[in-house]
Parts: sequence; structure tokens; C-alpha cells
Amino acid sequence: MSTINELSLMRLTLIQKLENGELDKTEFILENHKLLEGYTPQNFRVGSIDEGVVKYHYFNTKAKKLMIDADELEYRDPRTSNRLKENAYDLYLKKDKITLEMLEFVNFQNIEAYFIKMNSRYLEGAIYEICFSDLDKVILHSKDKRILYKLKCAGCFHESARDSAIESYVNTKL
Repeated sequence: MSTINELSLMRLTLIQKLENGELDKTEFILENHKLLEGYTPQNFRVGSIDEGVVKYHYFNTKAKKLMIDADELEYRDPRTSNRLKENAYDLYLKKDKITLEMLEFVNFQNIEAYFIKMNSRYLEGAIYEICFSDLDKVILHSKDKRILYKLKCAGCFHESARDSAIESYVNTKL
């Protein structure tokens, strides 16, 4: 089993491959899914940003993989597809717990958040981006209203929508 530090470094390697065009979005998700196979978070506590990033990445990747699987079954087996999507939404909720833990861990310091411009009308004005200004490649996304409220209260949410820091990734369909 890999350590948090090893998983963090391997995550950055996969991000680099995505940025260099060596992986497309689906391949990136599948490679991350393989990377995290031997890891299971034991709780939602965050003792370091690296730990939070790995836990966030775990739940986000597992959810995205379920969504890929659900999309493949949507017309052949709608019932299974819907069950997979429900499981994915549960994982997204867990990812949001980790997001809030990370924000509280840094006491909302050096955080910049804003709604991102989306190609999808359904997602426009719903998804916001959270950037850890002093950390490279720590960019989180959420739709959670409670986190949004806390970001606004902390004064780190900007009301105007912006392009995502990872625009080509967030606006690419699977």
C-alpha cells in the first residue's frame, strides 16, 4: 500500500501526463482509479493538505469512475445505471466533507473561490472552484451550498464567474 506522500506524487505525475496530452480525461480518471485501488480513507479528518488532497481525490475519482460505468449502461440497463449514479452522488458528498475539512484545516486562508464558466447549461452557476493560492495543483470543485456559504462568510468567494484554472479538463465531456 502506498503512503499519502507517494499517492500525492503519483497524482502529480498523472496530472502532468494529462497536461502534456499523454492522457485524455477518461484515461486520466481510469489511471487515477487504478492508482487509488489499494487506498481507502479511514475517516474524514485531515491532518495535512496532502492527506486532504488524496482523500478528496479518492472520493472524486471513485465517483467519476461510477459515472463512466453508469453512462455505459444508461440504455442497456437503466436500473443499474441509476444505482451507480446514486452511489456516485454519495461519493461526491463524501468528497465535499473532505473539502470542508481542508478549508477548515487552513482556516480559509490563501483560498480563492468563484463560480466557473461551464459549457453545460445545467452546471453553469452551480459548480464553483476552490484554489489553494499558495499550493500548486490543489484545485477543488463543489456544488455544496454549505461550503459556498462558509467561503462567502470567510471573504474568499468572488461573485463573478471565471474560466476554470483547469478549463480544458472541466469542460471536456467523458
